[in-house]
Amino acid sequence: MPEIYQYSYLAASALIKTGPGVLHSVTLTGVSDAATVVLGDEVATAGDSIIALAAAAGVSASAILDVAFGVGLYATITGTAPKVTVSYT
Repeated sequence: MPEIYQYSYLAASALIKTGPGVLHSVTLTGVSDAATVVLGDEVATAGDSIIALAAAAGVSASAILDVAFGVGLYATITGTAPKVTVSYT
């Protein structure tokens, strides 16, 4: 049976999940200006980064990771109204 992932759609920094899981993928779209997203194995803004993505205005960046995290999954997002979609278990 294929893996079933949950997803979170974000426009601002947020805690996505507490506890262990697997980060499957992330997509970032810069809307009105450049944007960044840093996903970390953490429950707040300081901790171990898993991935950092950047995108110019009107451009998307994506990554498929399938990487485990243990503490939690937190997204730190910059930019004006960026669109971020994170898939995880």
